[in-house]
Amino acid sequence: MQNTQKPKIRCDWAEKSELERVYHDEEWGRLVKDDAKFFELIVLEGFQAGISWHAVLLKREAMRVAFDGFDARKISLYGEEQTAKFMQNPALIRNRLKLNSLAANARAFLAVVSEFGSFYDYLWGYLLPKFDPKFDGKPIVNHYESLKQIPATTPLAEFIAKDMKKRGFKFLGPTSAYAFLQSAGVVDDHLDACFCKGCR
Repeated sequence: MQNTQKPKIRCDWAEKSELERVYHDEEWGRLVKDDAKFFELIVLEGFQAGISWHAVLLKREAMRVAFDGFDARKISLYGEEQTAKFMQNPALIRNRLKLNSLAANARAFLAVVSEFGSFYDYLWGYLLPKFDPKFDGKPIVNHYESLKQIPATTPLAEFIAKDMKKRGFKFLGPTSAYAFLQSAGVVDDHLDACFCKGCR
């Protein structure tokens, strides 16, 4: 009997490699509520600045091992000794400024969690309603037919990047902030034809 099952349609960017397909299908755009996951995404988006997401995914597991499982408390204590060690590790993205930002971002993240109870409450209970009172805890669902239609950033991402910068976060400008919102499921930018559209 002939298999007539239609192939899954994904966002175009996810068809470059198996690594990206798995990330797209299982993680990208899924609503994050866990603080540990939020911090991991902040780290990954910070390292992505200026390079491809594919390159970050290739290094992700090596980063997880080197960076104490993306544990914000442990990373907040990093200093020059750790940076020097990381600079000698070819499995990592060896950018000194980005490596130095790890501890600063961890400290900023922990301060946010201490102030608001969780990063989720900071994002959904403070930042988003502050930008627009209509935000009600549901993802922002955009409708695009092609990657060319998806913006690099938005006024919301610019607002969030500004607030996070004020709180001490580094390497999270408006473009990185928008990528963070997409990956954390705050914004659903799966293309309309993608089988993951609406996945939570």
